[in-house]
Amino acid sequence: MAPTGFGTKRWLALLGLAGVVIGCQALLGSALPKARFVVLLSDAPTEHRVHRQFSRGFALGEESVRRCGAEMPPVNWIDLPDDQPPTVALRSHRTVQLVVAPPAADLRAFDQLAGERQLTVVLPYQRGSSLTTLRSLEHRHRLWPLTPSRDVDINALADAAMAAGWGRAMVVADPTALEATVSEQFVSSYRTLGGVVESYEADLVQRVDAADASSLKRFRADMAWSWTQTVVVASDPKGALAQVLQHQQAEGIFGGGAPQTPNWVWLSESDRVATLRRRPWQQITLKAPARGDAWGPFAQRFQERWGEAPDLLAASAYDTARVLALAAGVDGDPLSWIDPDAEPMPLCEAFSRRQAADSEGLRIPSAASDFRLRPGLPPGGTAQAGLVNS
Repeated sequence: MAPTGFGTKRWLALLGLAGVVIGCQALLGSALPKARFVVLLSDAPTEHRVHRQFSRGFALGEESVRRCGAEMPPVNWIDLPDDQPPTVALRSHRTVQLVVAPPAADLRAFDQLAGERQLTVVLPYQRGSSLTTLRSLEHRHRLWPLTPSRDVDINALADAAMAAGWGRAMVVADPTALEATVSEQFVSSYRTLGGVVESYEADLVQRVDAADASSLKRFRADMAWSWTQTVVVASDPKGALAQVLQHQQAEGIFGGGAPQTPNWVWLSESDRVATLRRRPWQQITLKAPARGDAWGPFAQRFQERWGEAPDLLAASAYDTARVLALAAGVDGDPLSWIDPDAEPMPLCEAFSRRQAADSEGLRIPSAASDFRLRPGLPPGGTAQAGLVNS
């Protein structure tokens, strides 16, 4: 039956309303940014400081981009639960081309993500032993570390020890300490430089539990008998092993020539040895971790903006923002513009080159590294090590 005049008008009104709704949705959809880039950060309560430092560094990176007259691309920030793989967290984000992994990410999980979704993954802050797994990952050609490995820091400590004439040492590690994970790297670097590592054990790194009186006594006897002039300590400076050895040397019962010798080399990160006080013996510590040529201007701006000195985590976030800005609008691999062997150029010049569709690769000054970025390999940087209070 044909519709009545009233029914016809009502039907047309409904069609018109539907058209308006669909049109509004289309306009809204076109107005919303389709973010090609996602930044993932752990949502664990213990990671609050990481969130804060990363956000602060990223904000300064955005600021440096805008000072060049450029714009930041749309970025989606997503909290990643510790028990959720990134493949699940990004299931509904189908337009993503580049993902920034959380600091100290599970590399195997992001290798799987890169393979399944054919994504580029930026690793802003990945420094520890997990980096050794990169070589074995199937999709490492899609994983881009932005910060140097801790190996660069350890090499700087070995260089400083040899430069000081400390060419013969014993290495002791607290098996429970984070520093123990880099003790083998120190031994390798030190010996490559011509250093001699003494040991009365089968292993060149002597692992001593401060709670085990017999192992502590045996190590003390080894040091006394060998008259080794340097002890390399892989222990938390505030930990039991470091405390008891320092006390014994101050009392003249640890090492030949105590308390003036042995000299100490600490394998701790710079923030953990920053408050060490002078002793009768000499001590070499890491003064600054490996970082890049743009550290100075970045650190000054960070101090002015936030009222405190930055760390390498904040620097990695600063670099991340700048990398994402330069990756905007790139077809295919978002990081194809990077040339690790190019001469570094100012950020604003790099934007001009990118706008001119210059096909040559670029390298920019970096706060966290030398910006010799390659997939599957950490970049380099310059670390500083030296005597305490020198």
